[in-house]
Amino acid sequence: MKNKKAFLELLKAGLWGTQPEQSVFTENTDWDVVYQLTKEQTVVGIVTDGISALPKQYHGPRPKIMQFYARTMSLEDENRRMNAFVPQLMIQLERKGVHSMLLKGAGVATCYRQPLHRVVGDIDLLVLDAEEYRKARELMLMIAEEVENEDVGRKHSAFQYKGLTIEVHGDFRFYINKQCRLHTPEWKKIRLAEGGRHLTEGLLKGAILPPVQFDVLFIFAHMVGHYAGSGGVGLRQVSDWLMFLHQHIAEIDLQTLEEDLDFLGLRKYWEVFGAMAVDQLGFPQELMPLYRTDNVKLGRIVLQNIFKTGNFGAKQKQDQLKEGANPIAKKVVTFWGQIPVYARNLRVFPKDTLWCFRQYIASALRGYQTKVIDP
Repeated sequence: MKNKKAFLELLKAGLWGTQPEQSVFTENTDWDVVYQLTKEQTVVGIVTDGISALPKQYHGPRPKIMQFYARTMSLEDENRRMNAFVPQLMIQLERKGVHSMLLKGAGVATCYRQPLHRVVGDIDLLVLDAEEYRKARELMLMIAEEVENEDVGRKHSAFQYKGLTIEVHGDFRFYINKQCRLHTPEWKKIRLAEGGRHLTEGLLKGAILPPVQFDVLFIFAHMVGHYAGSGGVGLRQVSDWLMFLHQHIAEIDLQTLEEDLDFLGLRKYWEVFGAMAVDQLGFPQELMPLYRTDNVKLGRIVLQNIFKTGNFGAKQKQDQLKEGANPIAKKVVTFWGQIPVYARNLRVFPKDTLWCFRQYIASALRGYQTKVIDP
């Protein structure tokens, strides 16, 4: 527990530019455990910023501290490479008649105090027009070094290019509860009607991002979707939501946000995650919409669950069978690994967790049938 406290102090300091609570750091602080937590939660760069704010007498052994800085220096290079590529890709697509918007990832990184210290993820482009999606896929096939099989039902294509993963989305959906699944198409149409935000300066000059009113809920719902139904979420995704909210709070219509949360059935999630953000992660209480102190206990449970799963379920993936294992055995092991995740979530969001679990079983059965019928 004391190592988690040290980790959280450093994360908060890195996010908000505050001083870590020095009393948390003692000669018994295990810096190997702290570093492992940064990997599980994919926040090593942010924690490194927190270490920089900690007086040196509270640092651990120099070799252990240097591994934080070494990884962060690599992150800076990775981010510079991605930031140089993204606008050029979007501009080239635009010239070919493909209008895209950059989702999450590099766009959200611009909201951080140190944008280059966010762990690099995929490049996610949203192309909603069906014909333009087809054209984008054809253009990416011309330059990609590796191509994943297209998920036709989800309108999702993934490509590898010079070490970067580019995902083209022709649509998106959230499997959090039935209301969210049914209402997302209408919400998406309304919130994206005003068009994207064109960046004219900064690291991503030339890129196009979604409208702020769309993004504040999309980033949140994407995070919750992974927490509720896709194996787990890490503190990187939570931090993305918080940094975006903090950066753009003055531009967000709070009444519209509340209406959207109710329309998608996500108000309870916002209240609980918001309580966690204020109580555990240092987000300013006065800036958190719908903050309620009676959700603090539930927020602490959610944080415990996040630690138990890791980023995108990283911790339970350690127990899964490796590539090449019997496909049916692999699916069974993966399925059983998900059971504790849903069991933990039941304590906080019982109705929605049961719905997600039913969806997961149905998906697993469809996958099993596909493996058997189409070897």
